[in-house]
Amino acid sequence: MLRRGVLLFPLLILIAGASLIREAAIGLLVQAEEAWSGVLAQRLGNNGATSSVTLVEINDDTLTKHSWPWVVEDFALFFNAALPFEPSVVGIEPVLAFERGVLAGGDRDEVQERMLHDGILRAPKLVLGGRLGWSQESDSVQAVQPMPVLRHVRGDLRRVPEFVAVEAWAEENYRLSTQPGWVNLPEIPGPRGKCPLIFRYRGQPVPSMALQLAMLWEKVTLDEIEVVLGSHISIGPRVRVPIDDAGRMLVNFGVLFTRATYDNLVLTREQTDKGEATASPPDYFKTKLLYLARTDPSARTIITPVGEKISSGEFTVAALATIQSNAHPHRVGEWFDWLLVLVVASVSPWLTRGKATHMALIVVLTEAAYLATAVYIFKEKLIALPAVLPLGLALWLLLLRMMAKRAQRVIAF
Repeated sequence: MLRRGVLLFPLLILIAGASLIREAAIGLLVQAEEAWSGVLAQRLGNNGATSSVTLVEINDDTLTKHSWPWVVEDFALFFNAALPFEPSVVGIEPVLAFERGVLAGGDRDEVQERMLHDGILRAPKLVLGGRLGWSQESDSVQAVQPMPVLRHVRGDLRRVPEFVAVEAWAEENYRLSTQPGWVNLPEIPGPRGKCPLIFRYRGQPVPSMALQLAMLWEKVTLDEIEVVLGSHISIGPRVRVPIDDAGRMLVNFGVLFTRATYDNLVLTREQTDKGEATASPPDYFKTKLLYLARTDPSARTIITPVGEKISSGEFTVAALATIQSNAHPHRVGEWFDWLLVLVVASVSPWLTRGKATHMALIVVLTEAAYLATAVYIFKEKLIALPAVLPLGLALWLLLLRMMAKRAQRVIAF
């Protein structure tokens, strides 16, 4: 027979469980839960998945030879080196906006401008980076920029980030034959590891850089994109990307993608033309999705769930690799959290039976078995079980066991 006062323990477990669920979702323990999911993804998230995206890095070594900000010649050289490999899709994160006499250091070279323009026209599918923002002027005097709008969107758009102006975009003569890709960073503060796929421009839903590139890779049009906020984005008939109610996808940082520096791309092109051994395998660039972006330390402003700093270019490429390989991590539903709390609460009346050391050993072994099961499930199904909740409940059980006799004397049922 259970002793008097033991019904206090299930009540305390339920209160503690509810608090842990809340704090792990929107409170002080969010980063701990995100770090757990991030570690699982980096260690186990590959799951044999492969991607066809190559990040062309503008790193420290590149910037010593091509000082920032870049001039027209630097971008023209990129197209001249990349296009002979026949990439399927090309994305340029840096904004192609050159102010005469400021970025170019004087009068602009018409020959180089023509080369860059020709390269842009020859690119089969090209997305040029830009940034949305907020104007200091009243909306009534803001010129509305024409841009692609997602037509099939269901759900409440109010949580999707909204912008009222174009802060930076490629010059008009460069962008006429291309698609815009908005590279705005994730909301700060906000959940780590989530890449925005849609924004609102003056109330209209528009695709981000990652979604625009994924559309071109899958060869679908805006009419073939279906957005269900809080559920998924369908990119044609083959690809289904899970999203939250703000239009953000969870990035799997464990999926591998190819890296090559800007200088290696240029050198590989020259060596290929001469029939020499190449600095990088040509397969890094052939028929791939190429994404040109900065990765130097000053560009690393995004913090991953495990606390690593990366650039927005690396972040976008990781999102594209996740989409291409269909390796989307999932968080098990909240029903599992409450089921776990109820199971622990149901066994808590037996806390006072047996020795405290035996009970501690059982809790430790159970926690170890749970973590092993969580690792196995993520490796096989990419489903993340919670870590903060079971650990918190285990510590709470041990604390209650230490104070069990005193608690029973205070309150008796």
